[in-house]
Amino acid sequence: MSNDRTVHGVTADMEAVRYDRSGKWYMEPTDPALPRQLVTVAQAAASIDKAWTDGSGAPCFDRPGGRAFDRMLRAL
Repeated sequence: MSNDRTVHGVTADMEAVRYDRSGKWYMEPTDPALPRQLVTVAQAAASIDKAWTDGSGAPCFDRPGGRAFDRMLRAL
């Protein structure tokens, strides 16, 4: 696992992560055999919001590099 990887939210089977060096957002499966998906910060926030709403996930607020993500989640 890279030092520049920050988890900003989790679902039952995925993590919303941001890599600081590239500034890119991914939805990464908890199963390492499955591929990760490159997403926008808005898509990551929407995925975590859906899981948070139905009780199958939660955001990780106030993480470095996640101000836009936090702001989008709080607005949903």
